[in-house]
Amino acid sequence: IYSMDESGFTPSDQGCKKVIGHRGTKTQHKQGNGDHENITTLITIHTDGTVLKPTIVFNDTVCLLIAHSPNGWTDGKIALAWMKDDFDPQTQEKAVGNTCILSHVILLLDGHSSHYTRNLLKYAMENNIIVLGYPPHCTHALQGLDIVCFVQMKEEIRQFEELNKQGVHKADFVETFGKAFIHAFTEDSIHAAFVKTGIHPLNPNVITPEQMKLSAATSIKGEFPLPQLSPVHA
Repeated sequence: IYSMDESGFTPSDQGCKKVIGHRGTKTQHKQGNGDHENITTLITIHTDGTVLKPTIVFNDTVCLLIAHSPNGWTDGKIALAWMKDDFDPQTQEKAVGNTCILSHVILLLDGHSSHYTRNLLKYAMENNIIVLGYPPHCTHALQGLDIVCFVQMKEEIRQFEELNKQGVHKADFVETFGKAFIHAFTEDSIHAAFVKTGIHPLNPNVITPEQMKLSAATSIKGEFPLPQLSPVHA
């Protein structure tokens, strides 16, 4: 059983900074440019505690590393290319010489439309890849990458930014991401990702009724534009 998910990053030269704000307010807002670049990573883990080589998607029109898209997000073409050029070859290589590997592999994905194009599903069926989607609005409880591995990986990157007093630039993203990836995707953390979500070993009791309850209705009266105080640097 494999599980794949994307994680997005926004390169920045700002890094983590301490500011002075109102007491009791954890988040301080700052006005900024909305025209940010985005980098997306596609990462796949296996129930045996291993992780496949990650795919990185930049938003360049010309890119020498892995893939590119107009906005840095994955789309149907990139998802299909990932399955053909990355996922399928790596899983076949993993199966060589392992008599315990069955003829079919199971791939767990979230409900993003790029994962369920006709061409991708056709390729999956022809190559013995069983694609299973998580139920809607359940990835917060069922997607182990989000719950365990991505949390650790982004914490590693946050610590890097705090230590170096600067954000991760696009030019050095691969190096920084690679170090965080190695530290976060250990055998223990990958096993924990499947155990905590009840995927493997199968344990439906891991998911509590509290996690699956309906969202509570709320009503907020707001006025626009919202006043936002600029932070004062410490």
